[in-house]
Parts: sequence; structure tokens; C-alpha cells
Amino acid sequence: MTHGMHDPPASQTRSSAHAVAGTSDVELQAQVRSAPTASPIDAQALQEVTETGTTSTLDGNESIAGGPEREKEPPDLDLKPEAPPLDIEHVVVIDDPREWPRRRKATVLATIAFTAIGATLTGSIFFPALESLQHDLHANDNLVAATVSVFIAGQGIFPSIWASLSEVTGRKYCYLASLLIYIVGTIVCSQAHSMGVFIAMRVLQSLGSSAVLALGAGTLSDMYDTHERGEKLGIYYACPLLGPSIGPLLGGAVTASSSWRATFYFLLAYGVACWLLVLFLPDTFRRERSLAWRKARDRARQLAAEDRLKARCALPPPVAPKATSNFSPMDRVKTAVSMRTGRDFKVKIKFSDINPLSAVGGVVKQPTNLLVLIYSGFLFASQYCITYTASRTFAAAPYNYTPIKVGLVLLSFGTGNVVGSVGGGRYSDYILRKMKERNNGKGEPEMRIKSTYGAMLFLPPLFVAYAWTVQEQVSVAGPVVVLFFLGAAIMVIYSSTLAFIVDANPGRSSSAVACNSLFRGVLACAASQAAEPILNRVGGNGPFYSGWAMILLVGQLALVIVAIKGKKWRAAFGQQEERAEALRQERRQARLAKIGEGVRQ
Repeated sequence: MTHGMHDPPASQTRSSAHAVAGTSDVELQAQVRSAPTASPIDAQALQEVTETGTTSTLDGNESIAGGPEREKEPPDLDLKPEAPPLDIEHVVVIDDPREWPRRRKATVLATIAFTAIGATLTGSIFFPALESLQHDLHANDNLVAATVSVFIAGQGIFPSIWASLSEVTGRKYCYLASLLIYIVGTIVCSQAHSMGVFIAMRVLQSLGSSAVLALGAGTLSDMYDTHERGEKLGIYYACPLLGPSIGPLLGGAVTASSSWRATFYFLLAYGVACWLLVLFLPDTFRRERSLAWRKARDRARQLAAEDRLKARCALPPPVAPKATSNFSPMDRVKTAVSMRTGRDFKVKIKFSDINPLSAVGGVVKQPTNLLVLIYSGFLFASQYCITYTASRTFAAAPYNYTPIKVGLVLLSFGTGNVVGSVGGGRYSDYILRKMKERNNGKGEPEMRIKSTYGAMLFLPPLFVAYAWTVQEQVSVAGPVVVLFFLGAAIMVIYSSTLAFIVDANPGRSSSAVACNSLFRGVLACAASQAAEPILNRVGGNGPFYSGWAMILLVGQLALVIVAIKGKKWRAAFGQQEERAEALRQERRQARLAKIGEGVRQ
């Protein structure tokens, strides 16, 4: 089923609280209070009734105001899991992050953005010290290249793990655990005396630093509605984009004053500071808005229903009402808790609920997601190729730049990234608002892609311009100007496609962003390994980046198709999912009916 992106008014959201949270709990309390012989209500017992998050009522054969009635009919077998709400992002929750004060939201945004800088800074800060590291650890060129590629690959693969965990445990716990892993990896890297240990700890660093890249967008989607999400995502992703640009500049300065190990001392201090900042952050995750938690809860409800039916087979015949005249209302409440929502209904998370492969599969099996993820991965890979090859291009003749000067050249590319990310996010929100007004206030994720049409026109020509200004070895001013506009165009498109991925996957935004990290990490790793051999084979930057322009042009055509056909495809996919869920419901009902047949016999 497709989910609309229109945002209900706050009053409407509050007025629907009972419909979402379930009115049965209110009725239960009212019946107990109105009982003639009611004693003071045990608040803890009532709390246990409501804590499960279900909308179930007591069975018709169990009465609160009177004693237990004799069972005349077989137990009700129509016990279906609660259907997910039409708009899972607006399920009523306690301490809703979307209603937090603006300053509190800004603090969370600033903290995760600051932490994300370190995640990307770690990948490039020691580039200027590669020769020193290679000499100190007696490594060959292949091992040095491996220190870069394993880190990129790890930042693509590991986010899926953190995203799956965060949909159950919450964002904050994942942030804290991952940063501790990052700190340990950084400490060992700084003291490594062999390439084997160094590469292994680079993998550990990528594991620890990847969580913020995967969960940051999920954290923002917890706090911000769709009409303002594009701008906030643009601000958030502008910060990690600074890492690849300022990393070589900062690393060159630190290495010149000390050694390559000093770069990891700096990263260690940065990691500790981030951990302390996150420690005082409120968690934005609310389990009621998580599809993974709802899946686990529905399974627990089903098992509880089966257990109740089995238990009734062993119950003795109910006694006459006269024998239970002293059965107090409080006893009945506790009985209801025991039978309906007590310990038997505890939601237990299984591996299948947080299986990263399952989470990835749930996202990529939707055609619109898959096409956008593939293009996003190639777009990031092309960007990483520029930062990776430019370090060698401008260090060679005729430029012969030092690491610090190379960093200054790449700073223009990073500045363009920041401008494109922030500006593109705001422009995406603006286009979304305009299109929603023309669509009776209803938004669709595909509207995000339509805001990138202008940048798509300029992106391939800018790649060609960079390719041949560098190939012909013109004045450095030419490549610097082109790099700025190229960086801006890339991020206008990237920030909008990321917003599409988040908006098109309500209830599993972190898993969707983790899939995006997986695609971009794997493709960037492959591109960084293949860039140098291909450059040498095709004859330089000119043919190489002209080829990138053609690849991205084909990808942009796929994006246009998604913008036109995406809504229809998502609707068809939603219908398939509904049919599959209906089949699963039939199987559950058949299992309950089989148990009920045993009760009758």
C-alpha cells in the first residue's frame, strides 16, 4: 500500500489518539471505576494492560463488572494482528520528537552532523601521510590501497547492521556502541606496527563510524515532517561531505608537524568528544513507528492467542456465579492482565526481525527504490573517484602540488558539495510544497526527483569539462571553478534522491538509508580500486570522466522514469504486499482454527 506524504494538522492528530492507541483500555478503566463494589484500582495492573500497545478488548465471555460467565460458545478464533496504520509516521506516541521545541531539534541535528564529519574524515585524513605510513610499516602499494578500500567497503556494508538494530533498540544506543568501537579501532591504529593489524583496525573503524551515516537520516525523519525534511537532510549531509575535502588538508598539516600516527591521535580526541555529546542526547526513536517492532508485536499477539486457546482446554468447568459473588473488580482486572496482556504477551525480538539481509531485501525488492539506489551509488562512486584521482593528478607534473595545496584544490569541490546539499535540500522542499498545493495538499515521494531536473541538465557537461581541463593541463583556476559547480550539482541530485528514499519507506527509513550506504560503499570501493588502472589504460582523465558522464546520463534517464511511473509502480507493489499479507493471515487463522477444533473435541 502506498503511503501519502500529506501531513495531518496537529489537532487532527491529537483527536485521533484514541483511534490509534485503542479505546478498549479507556473502556476497561471506566467499567472498573463504575463497578458497584469497586475498590481502589491498582494503577500498575492497568498500566500493564495499556503498555502492550494493542487495541484488543477482553473476550466476550469475560466480564469486568460481573463474575466470570459460563462459556457457551467455543473461543473466538478471529484474532488477527492489528493492521498497521495508514500513516505510520504519525502514530500517536509519548513525547513525540516532532513536537519537540525547535532548539532541541537543532541540538540533535548539530550533534549528529558533527559526528558524521568524523566518519568521513577518517577515510581521507591520512592520505597525505600514505608514503610515510608505507615506509614505516614496510608495506607495498597494494596493501596501502587496501587500507582505503576496506574502509570504504565497510562503511557501505555495516550500516545495514546498525539500521536493523536501531529499528528495535533505538538510535541512541547504536550511536554510543558504535562510537566505542570506533574509539578502540582508532587507538589500535595509532599504535600499529604491522599492516595486518592496521588494516584489521581500519575495518573496525569503518564498523564504528558507519552507524551515524546510516542512522542520521532516520533520526531526522523521527523529528521532522516531510515538508521540512529535505532542508534538514541537506544540512546534515553537508557536514560529512566536508570530510573528504578537509581531510587531506588537515592531515597534511598534522603530518608535517608530527607523523602519520598524529592523525589518529586527532581522530581519537574527535571520537571521544562525539561520544560525550551523544551521551546527553535524547533518543528520537519510538517503537510504535517501527515496522520491525510491529512485526514482532503481531507475532507475539498471535502466539499469545494460541496459548490462551490451548490453556482453555485444560481449564475446569467454570463454577456457578453464586460461588464467585465475592470476586472483586480488582481481581478481574488482574485476571484480564494475566489472560490478555501479561507476561504471555511480552514482545520478544527474533533475529529475523533485525536480520540485515531481510531489511535490505525489504527495500530493494521495490523497483522504484532499486533504480534510485543504483543511480545514487554510481553518483557517489563518481564523486569519490574525483577526490581519489585528483590527489594524484595535482601532485604530478605540471602542477606538482604539495599535500596542503592539493587539499586546497579539493576544498573547492567540498564547498560546492556543501552549497549543493543545503541549497538543494531547501529547493527540494520548495518544489514539494508547490506540487502539493497543485495536488490538493497531497505529496508523493516522486516530487523530490522532479526538483533535480535542472541539476541533471548540467551534471554530464560539467563532468566533461573537468575531464578535459585536467587532461589538457590548463591553469588550475579552470579545474577549481569546474569542481565547485560539479560538487554543487552532484549534491543537489544526491540530497533529493536521499529524501526520496526516506519518504518512500515510512517506518523503515534507517534501513532504506542503510541500503543507500551499501550501494554507494560497494560501488565506491570498486571504483577506487579500478580508477588507476582504467586511467592508465584509456589515456588519462579526459576519456575516463567522459565515460562517467555517459554512465550518469543513463542513470538520470532512469530517474526520470521513476519520477513519471514511480507512483503507479509503488501502488502495484503495495497491492502485491497486501495480497501476500492476506495469505499469511489466512494461514494464521487456519492454525488458530485447528487449535480451536481441539478445544471442541
